[in-house]
Amino acid sequence: MKTEIEIKLLAECPHVIPALAELWFNELGEEWIPNASVEKAISTYQGHANTHDLPLTFVAFVQGKPVAMASLRENDGIREDLTPWLGSVIVHPDYRKQKIGERLIEKVKTEATKLSYSKLYLLALDKTIPEWYQRLGWRHIGEDKLYHHTVAVMETDI
Repeated sequence: MKTEIEIKLLAECPHVIPALAELWFNELGEEWIPNASVEKAISTYQGHANTHDLPLTFVAFVQGKPVAMASLRENDGIREDLTPWLGSVIVHPDYRKQKIGERLIEKVKTEATKLSYSKLYLLALDKTIPEWYQRLGWRHIGEDKLYHHTVAVMETDI
């Protein structure tokens, strides 16, 4: 049975910000980002509830429940010479392997194209993630540092 997925701009559903902040914190916050907290994530995502200006966040819903997100940002904390960035692609563990992340990435790419961008960048914190992005057509273009972690920097044409 195929899971029905609905994707909305965060600006259309700001009431889910606390749930997304908790998802972000559980997946990335404690391990990857110094001094992270759910409260700081809520504040960040409140700033992503835009309709036409960066940063934008898209939310995937399954049966009305927010289960994943992806953002389009001007910058993602490194390499200010590159823009825009795909960030915070996070799918709740119970909903992985259902192509939800891929759908969100396509939505971000479509929006970036509408905004006249021809490339999109990302940083991969986890060493296992670049392989997945490469299967989706992304190219590894270097390494950088984010806080105390070495991250892979990747790009794709859109």
